[in-house]
Amino acid sequence: MKLPEGKSRLDMVKAGLMGGLAKRGRLVVSLERLLEDPQNERKIFRNMEGLIASVKAFGVIEPITVMPEGDGFRILTGHRRARAARAAGVKDVEIIVRDPEDELARRRKSIVSNVQREDIGPVELSEALQSMLTEDPTVKNQVDLSRIIGKPEEWVSGMLRVLTLPFELQEKVRTSQHSVSYEAIIRIARVKDREEQKSLLDAALKGTSAHEIRRRIREKKEQGRATERITERVGNYTASVQGPSGRGANEKMRTTVEALLEKLKLNNS
Repeated sequence: MKLPEGKSRLDMVKAGLMGGLAKRGRLVVSLERLLEDPQNERKIFRNMEGLIASVKAFGVIEPITVMPEGDGFRILTGHRRARAARAAGVKDVEIIVRDPEDELARRRKSIVSNVQREDIGPVELSEALQSMLTEDPTVKNQVDLSRIIGKPEEWVSGMLRVLTLPFELQEKVRTSQHSVSYEAIIRIARVKDREEQKSLLDAALKGTSAHEIRRRIREKKEQGRATERITERVGNYTASVQGPSGRGANEKMRTTVEALLEKLKLNNS
């Protein structure tokens, strides 16, 4: 192998370009040799401007953790740093090579880490939790899942329910440059009315707090429980109807009352 001009054999070994892939340790490699993990929970990388500016000014300070894969290295931790380095025009980065871990164990650690830091979008996290529930043989049910990630079962159930939102709403959350808190989207996902879900989600993406989202949902439920009653008396007959309030409710109940009175008259004639 012909050495590049100005490079020694030691330089090439340090860069991981000779003698095969390093099995473990710290070295500097071309950024082009790093492969993103297709199973990484993070799909949308928000608020990258500050990190890119930092990399331009100081470089990638914390090494990217990788594992050998083919002729390159698969990223274990540091996807944001790698993307920022590419955007900043960095050619080489420092990496730490780890021994390959069992894939399920590695994924479990990644998901737990992201849950603890609340560092990825709610849709991506929900998908990761669902994959853990369906692909990890050690996770039999939501109780196991909640125990592993250190969250209440109700929270796990709520996050999984996020995946029941209409596809277009999931994509809106996934691709938005504005974040939605886990609490807010869990509450929105529990709303049955699709139009109300859309309205609440739009509000959350504009910055409405989870507390306000909770208040709006509670208020809507209370409106839905509001009732009206109509009582009519004709001679010896009395009919009373109670039903949900709203537009046209009074007229519908009056029609029902009249029908009841007619039935009573016929039964007693």
